[in-house]
Amino acid sequence: MFCTTCDEETEHEVLSRTTNQVIKCTICGTVSRIPVPKEPALLQIKAIVSNEGASSVCKCEIAEDEEVAVGDYLIAESDDGEGTGIEVMSIESGDKRLTKSLGKDIDTLWTRVIDQVVVRFSVHDGWHTLPLYVRCEGDEKFVVGDVYVIKGVKSRIGHIRMRNGAVTKRRGKFEVANTIKRIYAYRI
Repeated sequence: MFCTTCDEETEHEVLSRTTNQVIKCTICGTVSRIPVPKEPALLQIKAIVSNEGASSVCKCEIAEDEEVAVGDYLIAESDDGEGTGIEVMSIESGDKRLTKSLGKDIDTLWTRVIDQVVVRFSVHDGWHTLPLYVRCEGDEKFVVGDVYVIKGVKSRIGHIRMRNGAVTKRRGKFEVANTIKRIYAYRI
């Protein structure tokens, strides 16, 4: 806070809080009254939550002055009060799709579940490619070069394609399940 005696920003101690705050500068000891800062209103924003093949309508609690951007992680709450970790994929405001917006301007958040995700494997087996799917925690790590057994098929990860288009090929590097688009592996 700005201290009028010190004529600069200093740390202040709150002495009392009623309709006005009584504060004291920790440098010079000047006591003054300021209005209590207004708390931003919390809004219940509609969130369409995609979980593989199904979608559901939930709510996200966001402050009216909070900026939300594509890629942000939030918590969505369903009607039964169950909370789910989500990633914002798109923001709808009026008839526009935005990459970021303040809470007060958001009509709908388009999201996907990141708590539990399905990781898609393409396992090459000679002339055939086996499509395999693994349901796992969103923060589970998959390491290039490591061997995994998926539905009885033993395979080694060759490379990992990310949702943002990047590819991880270096042996020993890992990616987190909720950021993976597809894992390419070789049957052993």
